[in-house]
Amino acid sequence: MKTLSIVVPVYNTQAYLHRCLDSVLLVELSDELEVIAVNDGSTDGSLSILRAYQERYPDMFVLIDKENGGHGSAVNAGLQRASGRYFRVLDSDDWFDSPGFLRTMARLSACREDLIVTPYSQEYTWNGTEIRHDYAYLEHDRVYTMEEIGWSEGMDYFCLASSAWRTQLLRDCGLKLPEKCSYVDMEYNLRPIPFVKSFRFLNIPVYRYFLGRPEQSMDPARMRRQTPMHQKVLCRLIDCYAETSDRLQPGTRRYILLMIYYMLYTHCNLLCIESQNRRRAFREIRALDGWIRDRSPEVYALGGRIPCLRISRRLGYRNVLLLDRRAARLLVQLHRRKGAKAMP
Repeated sequence: MKTLSIVVPVYNTQAYLHRCLDSVLLVELSDELEVIAVNDGSTDGSLSILRAYQERYPDMFVLIDKENGGHGSAVNAGLQRASGRYFRVLDSDDWFDSPGFLRTMARLSACREDLIVTPYSQEYTWNGTEIRHDYAYLEHDRVYTMEEIGWSEGMDYFCLASSAWRTQLLRDCGLKLPEKCSYVDMEYNLRPIPFVKSFRFLNIPVYRYFLGRPEQSMDPARMRRQTPMHQKVLCRLIDCYAETSDRLQPGTRRYILLMIYYMLYTHCNLLCIESQNRRRAFREIRALDGWIRDRSPEVYALGGRIPCLRISRRLGYRNVLLLDRRAARLLVQLHRRKGAKAMP
């Protein structure tokens, strides 16, 4: 068994593939590492590049070529094929810090925890800046349970860029991401959490998250267009919580609520502030909030701490038609000045 399987979903990213793959295909790791590139129906030169890597690294590199099904479909295919004890995803326009990756692999071979967490950085293309996510509330090389952390707003959560999961845990929890849908990484981050008995933090920066391409789902204009997909994943997460909440330990419950709160906060701003069709936004926020109230009273209560949603409720949601961006930003700034509060 290999120590780690890295799945690289690929769709029309030929300009970034060499940087991505060269950062992880290190000859020192040939006995421990498996890189599974999933070509998800690319129409550029990505497949030819991947075939060249397959010939060059036959003992480390696996190529899956399939029809387009979206990021979730590619992760599903990689998980089904993976043979490593641990599993992580590297998007094909991102890359690893190779020295940090080598240091992490040196420790990973002896690890047996359900989740290994490492710092990562966001690389912003439009201004050349970098934001580090260091998990300052965790100690290097220490093993934790979810109950040991007082989860609160402002804490970095465990995301695709920071996480190496025990492969069998992902399979045991039945992880299967929706196809042809954006934002599935949020479901990838959350679904396995109720199954985590312990996690280890290694304070070794590894993942470099490349931001600024207009094709990315986190591009603001693209997010506005893909609001229905964002809501689909949000509702799947709320469903997951509602179905399991009575079996969760308090720390795990707080963590899941924190993640859902972050996503709900973003979604409410998309509907209440960024929407280009105010009339439709009015109908959608009212329908979504009613569904949340019926599905999970705890999540509904969290919504009351989101400024634009709280005001929407007080005014019968009509402020969706009246609240302009400047007023909304002032409300958000006021909310942030109140400081972090612990999740219930």
